[in-house]
Amino acid sequence: MEVIKNKKDKIVTLCDWHCPFHDHKVIELELEFCKEEQPKIIILHELHDFYMVSKYDKDPSRQNSLQEEIDIVDKYLERLRDYCPDSRIIMLNSNHLDRLRKYLWSKAPELHSLRELRIEHLLGLEKHNIEFKDHFIYKKVLFKHGNVIRKFSGYSARGEFEKEGMSGVSGHTHRLGVFFQRLRGGNYVWIESGCACRLDAEYIEGIANWQHGFSVIGFDKKRGHFYPTVVPIINYRLDWGDKTFK
Repeated sequence: MEVIKNKKDKIVTLCDWHCPFHDHKVIELELEFCKEEQPKIIILHELHDFYMVSKYDKDPSRQNSLQEEIDIVDKYLERLRDYCPDSRIIMLNSNHLDRLRKYLWSKAPELHSLRELRIEHLLGLEKHNIEFKDHFIYKKVLFKHGNVIRKFSGYSARGEFEKEGMSGVSGHTHRLGVFFQRLRGGNYVWIESGCACRLDAEYIEGIANWQHGFSVIGFDKKRGHFYPTVVPIINYRLDWGDKTFK
């Protein structure tokens, strides 16, 4: 047996914060992890909820404004950039971010052409040197928000793989899960990347089958292999190798 030490480029995916319905303690652990690990690329999606422009009935007791929601995320993004000055950070489009476009199209289509209302401008991504994309592909691995939701952990990952036909990482389900597939064309994997939102959502009856956490893919710099890992955050504790964050 040969033991080889090799360096990997890490891509961390943080998703489904749903601010202002986020869990601050979980996000703090995610930010500290990135500060410690200094990933090459950080993928973000569904950090905002855009609650006030959703089409669903809204709880009248909630007073959060759209600007307050954007400001909450902006403070986290500022810290993330300070912690990881050399990381490439990419925010992906998602169904909740798309609520603004749908709202403008239905309520005020005349305003849709205004550049300042485009997501990347509205969220101030440029000042943090954060890119905005619909999806991102790195060494044949697709990163997207996702739109497949099935009942159990890993089932949606399988659905995304069947839809895309390649390895990938997604969110949307608020679950942690991994699906592996070996075919004649090679070995494939798809990851569901968990969430950092509160687990007591008002629209869920009973216990939400969601898991706090995120995902990491390490890409071997020499051999082109990649190694997928889901990182659960359980009772506000995160274990990574010989390190514990809490």
